[in-house]
Amino acid sequence: MYNKSLIRNIFSKNKTLFYFWKSVSYYRALILVKIHPRAIANNSYKAAFGRNANWENPTDLIEKIQWLQLYSDTTQWTICADKYLVREYVKSKGCEHLLNELYASWETAEDFEIKKLPHSFVLKANHSCGQVIIVKDKSTLDMGLIRKNLANWLKTTYGFTTAQFHYTRIKPRILAERLLINHNDIDNSLVDYKVWCFHGLPECILVVYNRTKNDYSLSLYDLEWNNISECAFNPANRHYSGVNIPKPESLDQMLLAATKLSQNFPQVRVDFYDIKGKAVFGEMTFTTGFGYFSDEYYRFLGSKIDLSNLKSV
Repeated sequence: MYNKSLIRNIFSKNKTLFYFWKSVSYYRALILVKIHPRAIANNSYKAAFGRNANWENPTDLIEKIQWLQLYSDTTQWTICADKYLVREYVKSKGCEHLLNELYASWETAEDFEIKKLPHSFVLKANHSCGQVIIVKDKSTLDMGLIRKNLANWLKTTYGFTTAQFHYTRIKPRILAERLLINHNDIDNSLVDYKVWCFHGLPECILVVYNRTKNDYSLSLYDLEWNNISECAFNPANRHYSGVNIPKPESLDQMLLAATKLSQNFPQVRVDFYDIKGKAVFGEMTFTTGFGYFSDEYYRFLGSKIDLSNLKSV
């Protein structure tokens, strides 16, 4: 990407300039991403797989996802990755009944108002990953701290340093939604059912459960709810569990909705929750995390994506 030794040599004679260069590392990264987006994406791939991505003939799932994020039209990705705008997309596909209840949304932390919100709710950012606050009792909130956190969320530019540019085009917003509860075990976290789809067809369901602040567990199922974890996961992945999870009552609803929502996309992961036997839409993810599966299974999933008819932009 850039020659660190050369930079040090240039700035070593002037410590003021050198420390200034170090202090703007984030902005350096933004410039580098714009100039060499493939290098940035390749670094992520190499860190996970120990080799460079094959850009000329992408084969596995992650190589093809990275090719798509850099060389295909991702305009619709931006809309569907936006946790606020995706609601209109879901409605347009006849799946409005699967949307979680949205209480309110705000474009600034100063506008955030708690009075009209119910006793419990969840706060989240629409443009990033992991920025979530679960509120079980609003009377216990420190409003100063909440507003500070929300302001920091809104200032976060997600996606630049990983070359996921479709996220960078999302206008940041704060959402307040109904707090979903795992009614099968109120003390446990929600179970996420992530339906991986290729060219409008569901292929498998990644199940995430036992979430804590810093950890979670994973199992994988086919469409008939057979546990295929053993033949798909990388055994060295610390999140791999493979524990049998009960089939959700709303699995058929999830698969039908995932089919509708994934039309016209080479690949996308559509996430759901099962709440009292009803499917509730979570989000759509186009550049999902990697490192979970074996090389063989990544190649298998990659074979489901046909890049031949896509125009490079």
